[in-house]
Amino acid sequence: MSATPPAPLGPDWKPWGERLVSYMTRVRSQLVTFDAGDKATDDGIFVWSRAGYPVVSKGGEYKQVVVEGGYAQLKRTATQTAGSTNTAYGVAWDAIAFGEGITLDASDSTKVVFAEGGKFVLSLSAQLKSNSSASKSIWMWPRLNGTDVAGSTLKASITSSDDDVAVCRTTILQVTAGQYLQAMFAVSDVTLLLNAPATESFAPSSPAVTLSITRFMQ
Repeated sequence: MSATPPAPLGPDWKPWGERLVSYMTRVRSQLVTFDAGDKATDDGIFVWSRAGYPVVSKGGEYKQVVVEGGYAQLKRTATQTAGSTNTAYGVAWDAIAFGEGITLDASDSTKVVFAEGGKFVLSLSAQLKSNSSASKSIWMWPRLNGTDVAGSTLKASITSSDDDVAVCRTTILQVTAGQYLQAMFAVSDVTLLLNAPATESFAPSSPAVTLSITRFMQ
């Protein structure tokens, strides 16, 4: 480990004892920094990684301990429609109500910007509404830094008029610091809406789309 107590010098132990007490006062509430080559020989050794996170030994290796930061909940509280069929659009989010390390791009509310990299759990839910009797479909998927994430599309279909359908999807995404995420959607018929149901006398209103983001690993 990188922290080393003062070694005794000469026959007089008093100065060494004073230095040791001073040392213990300085470091007693601090984690020792993990150095390259340090071995996780026992479980439960708690140290500080030079990457900027606490880590704990388990099963012969050091594992990151997740600290606060890198989370957000986003909502689209108004109904959103597509201007054209079979065309990709980004969900335009409201201002982030709460979160840390995740913000909206100042000039484009479809872009969710990550201050810190890592692995994130993304949970998306959407309220769909059909305004015509024709059969119609919606596709939703994540786009990271302008590139569609392969194998990630959620597809749902509605076959009748005035139907309300809720869809959801949870996935894990690796993100680099500074990258942005967009929740994209496309429809086969513009009468299929991302719908925000109004308040009822017995129930509160509902957002059209909700996205929860949580970082779980650096």
